This record gives sequence, C-alpha cells and structure tokens, in this order.
Amino acid sequence: MNSIAAYQKAIKAKFEIEKSGNNADFFTNPSPAKIKRLTLLRFETNTNAVDEGIFNRFFVFKEGMDNITQIKNCDTDRFRPFRNFLLKNTDCSQLDSLNLMAVLVDFHPRPYLKFRNTNGDVKVNFVEELQEEELDSGTGNFTKSDSQKHAEGFVVTKRFSFKEQLVIGLGSLLLLALLGFGIKRIYYPDNNGMIWVKDHYEAVVYENVTDKKAVKPINPFVLEHFQKIKICDTTTFFKNGLKSQPLVWYAKNPQTGAYDFFNQPGVHPITEETLKKITPYIKKKYCPKSCL
Repeated sequence: MNSIAAYQKAIKAKFEIEKSGNNADFFTNPSPAKIKRLTLLRFETNTNAVDEGIFNRFFVFKEGMDNITQIKNCDTDRFRPFRNFLLKNTDCSQLDSLNLMAVLVDFHPRPYLKFRNTNGDVKVNFVEELQEEELDSGTGNFTKSDSQKHAEGFVVTKRFSFKEQLVIGLGSLLLLALLGFGIKRIYYPDNNGMIWVKDHYEAVVYENVTDKKAVKPINPFVLEHFQKIKICDTTTFFKNGLKSQPLVWYAKNPQTGAYDFFNQPGVHPITEETLKKITPYIKKKYCPKSCL
C-alpha cells in the first residue's frame, strides 16, 4: 500500500518532467494565476469521468451554474498552496488538492485511492527507487534535483528490472519533449513569434512584421494544431455523442458578426476571447446542412 508521502513525491517528480513539456509555460515559475489558467484548460479539454470527479470535489460546483464560469470566478489565492507545494516543498495533505495537482501534471495512477491500492506500478517504483538511492547516499533526503537527474540520465544494465524499465520510460518521455523543442529549432530557427493567417497560425520573425500588435509568442502546439474550421452536418461535434465531451469550440467574430468555429480550446485569434464549448443549441442554430 502506497502512502500519501509517496503520492506527493511522485507528483513532484512528474512536475519536474512537465517543466520541459508542452505546458512548460505554465510550469516554469508557476504563479497562482498560471496554475488557475492551466486548471481551466485541463477542465475544458477533459474527457475523463474520474478527472471530472476530481474537479467537482475541489471546486464543489453549484448546480445550475456554468462550471467554467465558476472556475474563472474562483479566488486565485486558492492555488497559492499548489505553487508552494511544487516550488517550496511545503506540505500538502489535502487529497482534493493533491488529486487536482496530479491532473495538472498528468500523473498516473490517480486519484490517490487508485495510487494507494496499486501494487508494482512502475511510477510508484520510480519514486521508491529514488528514495532508496538517496537514503543510501547518506543524505536521508529526497529532492527535486535528484528526481530530475534520474529522469534525464540513467544507466542501462544487462537485465532490466521493473525500476530500470521505469527510468528508461521516463527518460524516453523527456527525450520526446526535448525533441519537440528541437523540431521547433529546426523548422523555425529564426522565428520568435506567430501571427494569425486566415484559418491558422504561421511562424514569423517579430522584427519583420509591420503590425507588431498582431504577433503572439510562439507556441509549437498551437502553431501545429489550432485551426479555424468550417462546420456542417457531417462534422463530429461531440466525442462518442456526449455533449460533455466537445470537439468543437466557438466565439463571435466582431469583423463579420458571425460565429467562428475551431478544432481546439483556447482564445479567439482576433478578439482573444476565451472560446466556448459547442452546445447542441449552437449546433442546431448555426450548423449549415452542407460544408461550403
């Protein structure tokens, strides 16, 4: 049976890895405001019923009110203990908070009840291995720098134990994250921003753009995946037909007065208004019968 202390250390170890991942902007020197924005993003893109329960237990959503609005109106200081836990090693034994942090850093297995009852899980063994090796070194302490060191570099022996397989696995994840940044350097070596062009973002050199206000900080994921789309009666609006799992987001375009639709959550490229999830009402009212 795994303890809460092991759960805390596992979450922190995953946090160190996530600092080099797609959400590095949120995890590099995370402020309460950044953590709140990431929480909102995770909630908007969530399709997991277990994680939905984690959000519900932390925010205690009121019936009849929009959950996204409730998160936006939540006191930002509620996330200050998250920052202190991740950066200052302060104690956090509130399961509702720990489980939400597990969602934010995408740690598995979660929630704690599942983690506690997991035997032989590789991620659990990873934390235990770091603890044992650190204790053997005579310091008796487990630090973030140690977890990061093990995640970034490992020694392969002739026979791979469960623990060694985990270190290899986490090292591979880190390598993929670094590869993503490497691809950005290869394909966009001189680009330091991006602008919206018709229905997608394009990488640009800030100094070469006349309209400086149109340039946004470069984001590899948004650059590659975020697009404005045309909807019609053949568009898949909901995953598995569930309205709680949207695949389309929308916002009004002030220039045309019409609604724009997108394939990812985020903000409208022109107004920077937070995109809303598609609903059956919006689909019925604005969806044309054919794709033009």
